[in-house]
Amino acid sequence: MNFTEHRKTLKETVRIKGIGLHSGKEVNLIGHPAPSGTGIVFEYRKGEDKASIPVELSNVVDTSNATTLGDGLHRVQTVEHLMAAVFSLGITDMILEIDSVEVPIMDGSSLPFLEAFENTGYTEFEERIEPIYVKNPMWVVDGDKYLVILPSETWKVTYTIDFPHPLLKGQNITIDLDRDILKNEILPARTFGFLKDVEALQARGLAMGGSLDNAIVLTQDGYLNESLRYENECVRHKILDLVGDLSIAGRPIIGHYLASKAGHALDVSMAKLVMSSVTGNELGKYKSRRIPLFNRKAAMV
Repeated sequence: MNFTEHRKTLKETVRIKGIGLHSGKEVNLIGHPAPSGTGIVFEYRKGEDKASIPVELSNVVDTSNATTLGDGLHRVQTVEHLMAAVFSLGITDMILEIDSVEVPIMDGSSLPFLEAFENTGYTEFEERIEPIYVKNPMWVVDGDKYLVILPSETWKVTYTIDFPHPLLKGQNITIDLDRDILKNEILPARTFGFLKDVEALQARGLAMGGSLDNAIVLTQDGYLNESLRYENECVRHKILDLVGDLSIAGRPIIGHYLASKAGHALDVSMAKLVMSSVTGNELGKYKSRRIPLFNRKAAMV
């Protein structure tokens, strides 16, 4: 897969409607075309309350249960499923107008976002977005959880999850990723949770929008859902989360990822670690990517 591509935006505005996972209330999300160099920017609009939150690593304010962006006063949470779709389609510039503090959960996967954006078509710019090829091993660790990236000319992921559940003990997958594999084998994988945790969250007024329509729900020894999209759908969803979280860096970070019981915190930490290792000249370009960039060269770290 060639990760060097022209910058891209939507050809026309797209409207997406769904419910918030925690609020259970309707959320309106509108994707607008944007000029080259804009990046991906959330525009929060709720009555007279307005805020602009660029999708950047420096704006990640929380990684517990989901990835949340903020500007100090406003937040938009659960951005990872949406961002995985944006990345997989190669969209680099877009304004995302939203009237809630959370991205709609849709069916718990990235598929509805993918389909909505694909239906609008795209406008390509002359400027290109260049990947970062990792040339030395890097890792982030938290107790028995880790995320490692090894040098590789192709993008590959080996992921293992290990929950205290008979169906999720040692579930793992190794997969080479390109845009077709992402669309067909990763982005349709739904989020998952445990029934006991959902009940506890709802008792606190959270996860009010959670249901079998937007999540895989695990009982003590099985699933509440009638069927799965993949036998190992849960570990595939963890790769979806990884893709969405890493995309916040603004450029593809290419390597072989080895993950064990990782999650949003380690995903974002890895992206920050890689970007902190990019040479000063390249890092400066990354930070100013809202100005149209020409003839960028791939960074080596």
